[in-house]
Amino acid sequence: MPGARPPLRPWIALAWWVATAIALSVVVALVVRGPGPLDDPDPADQRTGFLVSAGSATTVPNLALPGDPIRQRLVLVVFDRRVPSLRQFARVTDELPSGVAVVLVVPGATASAAAALPRRARLLVDPGGSVARAVRIHRPLDRGRPVGYAVIDRRGRVRYVTLDRRYLDHGFEIHLITRAAR
Repeated sequence: MPGARPPLRPWIALAWWVATAIALSVVVALVVRGPGPLDDPDPADQRTGFLVSAGSATTVPNLALPGDPIRQRLVLVVFDRRVPSLRQFARVTDELPSGVAVVLVVPGATASAAAALPRRARLLVDPGGSVARAVRIHRPLDRGRPVGYAVIDRRGRVRYVTLDRRYLDHGFEIHLITRAAR
């Protein structure tokens, strides 16, 4: 047939497919990072987004927090290795629904750090990690102190717990979880 193009050679299609596969592999390698030292050893538990139903949530017996908010109101317990940026922390706490108590748990801090926290937040220095054990937050891959948060409802039940090394960037997510746990 005059003017008809010859059929595509098989090696050209194969070369195009290989080039595309290599390009996509490079994109995935650059975008998707492996687990970091502060991530959960079980990736399925890393910021799962699952709010535990009230019926199957575990209760934290005899957990004492500053101001003793448990069994009085919803409590957001934030775990960090040091006092975070107070400006970012205030932005996260300001986004929370009213009536939510906030407790920042760190292994060590000064009295000035407690005074600088946002009005609705309390500081708990817990060098032994007893609060982390009580709410059953996992230890990260580096086996150090957890960085993340837990939500405890008015009946003392842990409704949400996760490691989240970037919790200061996830204020909207924390707001949704606390609102849903009420």
